[in-house]
Amino acid sequence: MTIKVQGLLHVAMVTEDIDRLTDFYVGLTGAEVAKRLELTTPRFAEGVGVPGATATTVHLRIPGAQTVLELTQYDRHVRPGDTRAPSNTTGLRHLALAVADIAAAEAELRERRLEVVGGPVEVDAPAVARGVKFLYFRDPDGNLVELIEPPAAPGA
Repeated sequence: MTIKVQGLLHVAMVTEDIDRLTDFYVGLTGAEVAKRLELTTPRFAEGVGVPGATATTVHLRIPGAQTVLELTQYDRHVRPGDTRAPSNTTGLRHLALAVADIAAAEAELRERRLEVVGGPVEVDAPAVARGVKFLYFRDPDGNLVELIEPPAAPGA
């Protein structure tokens, strides 16, 4: 039996500074804050499996995206071993966002003094991905973010 999934609702990032990360993604992507929730009930703690946990969560709607970016700041944090682990580390590794102009996006990242980890590059193989341009950078928390420019439509 399979679970009948009806869509991908959100991607979540936990941060120690929700206002900083909210401002970053709103400023970088033009996202709008869809909602801000104070999660303080025992049912929340039970649901996330962290006894006594409370948190603040912000849902961001990024223009053109169907999936929400959820940012959460817990009252208590557990720090992972290495938040700046490279892209080949096991686990959820990056957030990917579509852009219309990778060169302009790179210029904006560099103007903001953000760490561009790799790229931009244009994919030449396999054929199905040829023409895709992408780069990786780190947000203020050290999370990897990928920007992808789809190839131009044939004849464009």
